[in-house]
Amino acid sequence: MNRLRRTPTVAIAALFIVIRVQCHAAQQSLTAEETAAWMAVGQRCEAPVTRIPSRDGTFDIYIESPAARAAVVAATARMMQKSLEARGVKTALKDGYRIWASSDARGLRIQTIDRISVRTPGGASIEATDVRRERLFLGTVASHGIIEPLRARFPEFVFSTLPPGPLEVVLHMPGGIQRYRVTEQDRSRLIDVCNR
Repeated sequence: MNRLRRTPTVAIAALFIVIRVQCHAAQQSLTAEETAAWMAVGQRCEAPVTRIPSRDGTFDIYIESPAARAAVVAATARMMQKSLEARGVKTALKDGYRIWASSDARGLRIQTIDRISVRTPGGASIEATDVRRERLFLGTVASHGIIEPLRARFPEFVFSTLPPGPLEVVLHMPGGIQRYRVTEQDRSRLIDVCNR
């Protein structure tokens, strides 16, 4: 945290502009400087988490890049009054991309998602490398102060990398599939991640 305070504001702003342009690129992990810059963004309770609202009220789709993960973890640390240097904060920083679906409609929670895949504009299909039932923790303490769809990701599909540019997220369910178009603008937008 002290490193961020000593870093000149202009330097962070310049790094943020460069990183924001590249945040949706095919990047598995962040450099230390990029992580610090995105954590500074997260301290303002913002993150480049991609949220695609449902057209029919079924599911909202969330995509978390490595940059978004750093910002969400920093926002959580702020809300929980934890140091960015805390062991739990460092453990919560993870590489890769995560995609999950969230719904507030109680009756729709019983719908199961067998898998999530990503389709590129060229038609190539990208499959998840892992599936988890994750709740965001900083160490042994469950996160609070962060919007619920970012805290509980059931299930969360993990992708080692995603290509830059527009994508299509495909939900595969027993009753069929749902497709969500993701634009380049969607992937670079900051959203408010804190409950205030």
